[in-house]
Amino acid sequence: MDFSTRQGRREQGLRIQQAVENVNLSIEELANRIGCSRALIYQYLSGSTLAQPDRLQLIAKECGVPLTYFYSEESPQADNLTPSSPQITPIISLPETNQRLTESLRLLLELADAQETPTDYRALAATCERILSLAGQLGDKATQAQTQKRLGNARLRLADFPRATEALQRAIAYAQEGNDLTGEAGARQSLGNALLAMGRISEAREQFSLIASGTVFNGRWQGTLSLGCIHEMQGEYAKAMAQFDEAAAILEEGAATSVVDAATVAAAMLYVNTNRRNVYMDGGDFQGARSLAEKSLEEAEAMGNADQHLEARFDLGWCDFYTGKWRSAYRGFKNTLQLARFLGDQGRESITRAWLGTLLASVGDYETAITHGRDALAVALSRGDRRAELYAQLALADSYIASANRESEARYHTNQALAVTVALRYERGEIECRIRLAHLAAQNGDLMDLRDSASRSLTLAERLGARHLEAFAHYWMAETWLRELNPAQARQEAEKALAMAEEMELAEVVWRSHSVLARILGDDVTSVEQHLRSAIAYLERLRSELREADIPDTLLENTESLAVYVHLIDLLKVSGRENMVEPFVEQTGWLPLQASIKN
Repeated sequence: MDFSTRQGRREQGLRIQQAVENVNLSIEELANRIGCSRALIYQYLSGSTLAQPDRLQLIAKECGVPLTYFYSEESPQADNLTPSSPQITPIISLPETNQRLTESLRLLLELADAQETPTDYRALAATCERILSLAGQLGDKATQAQTQKRLGNARLRLADFPRATEALQRAIAYAQEGNDLTGEAGARQSLGNALLAMGRISEAREQFSLIASGTVFNGRWQGTLSLGCIHEMQGEYAKAMAQFDEAAAILEEGAATSVVDAATVAAAMLYVNTNRRNVYMDGGDFQGARSLAEKSLEEAEAMGNADQHLEARFDLGWCDFYTGKWRSAYRGFKNTLQLARFLGDQGRESITRAWLGTLLASVGDYETAITHGRDALAVALSRGDRRAELYAQLALADSYIASANRESEARYHTNQALAVTVALRYERGEIECRIRLAHLAAQNGDLMDLRDSASRSLTLAERLGARHLEAFAHYWMAETWLRELNPAQARQEAEKALAMAEEMELAEVVWRSHSVLARILGDDVTSVEQHLRSAIAYLERLRSELREADIPDTLLENTESLAVYVHLIDLLKVSGRENMVEPFVEQTGWLPLQASIKN
């Protein structure tokens, strides 16, 4: 056998297969015994990979054959195998070529199955392309239809959206030709997701509408749910919730009419509730989102649904981050990251790492935040995952905004994030970017840019109903009016920001709003001190969260946080209470601040 050729390797693969079958071993059992993956065994059998001598020696031992059996030029004989081994009856109803093609196709299909547990999307896509070639030669249109859909889904997970679209459109055509309504609905659902990821919203809506109004049960509820997702992306939250409720009603109807069993409905409801949570979080209802996430986490664990288990864990961390519960947010993101890596879920690994970077940037650990942001961005770019790229860019922007003398890097990453939101037509993401541009403008004293960014973010947030982002935008409008020497208007905006932030428990906006009100009120010493002490109380609570999570207490590395403490110290001095300064500073436990008052 010439092992430099595919045919030679294939002949060796057939000998391995025959030896394994003759001792009644399954591929999975063999893989476990010799310590390798099923996918590798299938590669040996198909001839795509030459079996290494050490592996062959282990296989020979398990099958009770000499090692030379796998290298001999002679055709294998019965006496080369164990005496009890049954002989394979040759298939004589097909020509020899078709027989070999059929056998190769079978092995490739098994290889594709193996590559899905755990999933290796790149390898799966390559295998699907080989399956399509063989299925085409055999005229097996059913396999072509199924494989085009599988290929499209693999490319979709790889974020290769244009090629995913091509494969899925072919899958739809094959399914229509074979009158396979279920296959067509599944392919259309995936096609809609690919189109949506590319920002082709009207085309995605068309695909989801077709299956939502069809007769296939899964298509009906999944299409309806996806239509709700489009409304959610566009800030039409009432319409989104109506669609989610309709999807839930379809599932309940299916259970009532015995179209599906209760377990299937319960699993599907996890996805409905995930999308409901997204609406809660978009609107700043963190308590509602957190309650639903806790319920989903419990249900996903009971069902063994790793995908939704991760989703619920991430959402809990996201809610805790915004509401200042940094200890549980940090632990939640770390646990989610660990699980995502264990499961090989690169998409969730990337986006979780990005949010971990955002959290660490908020607490003042900038270098670690930058490391997480860069790692998240590298994975996102390698996969073409635009959503993960957006949040990785924002994590890096936050890290550089808060770092000294890194304005150009902060602006670069913010603008890169903004470009992603434009490409995806994702206006909530645009608000996030505009808020950061306002922050940069405030740091640089660019009043025109500050007003433009703050007002644009406020207009979008009000229109979408993104209340937590609206609170941030009101704060930056307060900063704008203060710098334009209009204290009345500044106070109005700051009080709006504070009221919204306290209602939603938005820790950062609360302390920032108290801080700007202290600067606005100027000569009113009592009110200024009250706002400063309220801001410091929130900052001290956040510092306590860091210490309890065993995170370095670096919050006062942020000069804007530290400025609140300095403002109170200055107020105590000018109001004749210098004797209160040193006890206050010692109570903070921040050594750089203690050193500064002694100099």
